[in-house]
Amino acid sequence: MNRLETILYDKKFSCAHCGHNFTSKKTRLRRSHPYKRDPDFCEYYEEQSENPILYHVVVCPRCGYSFNDQFRKKVPQQIAQLIEEKITANWTQKDYTGIRTIPEAIVTYKLAIFTANVCKEPHCVIAGLCLRLAWLYRYLKHTENERRFLKLALSEYEASYERGDYVSTSLSEIRLTYLIGELHRQLDNYAKALYYFSKVVEHPLRANEPQTVRMARDQWQNMREKMKQQEKKVNNKT
Repeated sequence: MNRLETILYDKKFSCAHCGHNFTSKKTRLRRSHPYKRDPDFCEYYEEQSENPILYHVVVCPRCGYSFNDQFRKKVPQQIAQLIEEKITANWTQKDYTGIRTIPEAIVTYKLAIFTANVCKEPHCVIAGLCLRLAWLYRYLKHTENERRFLKLALSEYEASYERGDYVSTSLSEIRLTYLIGELHRQLDNYAKALYYFSKVVEHPLRANEPQTVRMARDQWQNMREKMKQQEKKVNNKT
């Protein structure tokens, strides 16, 4: 048995749309450890095929309904009709239940984002899919596509923040606020990044998530230093 076989396992699923029972690969997190993590929580593994985000999305091989653990567990009848018309009717049966490459994982995320929009899943769920898809493009060094999905993730996270649809999920307000700030920073919106990092540092429940608060403080300080250096360069030129 090779290392990958000990890290991946087959998990049973029942499609919330068509009821089809199948298995799909998942990662045993206790056996797979990243060697590096970016400020937006993107993780890097020595063996990319062990990366849990490759298997974050599950695709029903029968009907094409694509989802993750954050999707609603039941599909309302009116939504089921939309899935049938917009997804299943155009689905050419493909199997994404085995070991995945990054390009294959990219396809599953695009399917899940489309499904999430059809199903009207919360903004924070769609944001998480877009962010992870940006990470996949980051691994491939496809900067243009990475930035495209970072922008989409930011837009969805901001909508979630404004509408409060994250409240019923595992995403805390502090972590959400930090992510919005970090994505603004990555997209060169420095004033907005500073604003959201400040909100994290000053949050009344900041004691509950000291690591996130520390990350926000570090990014805030780094940005302030860079902005001061840029101001000095401009002043020296004038």
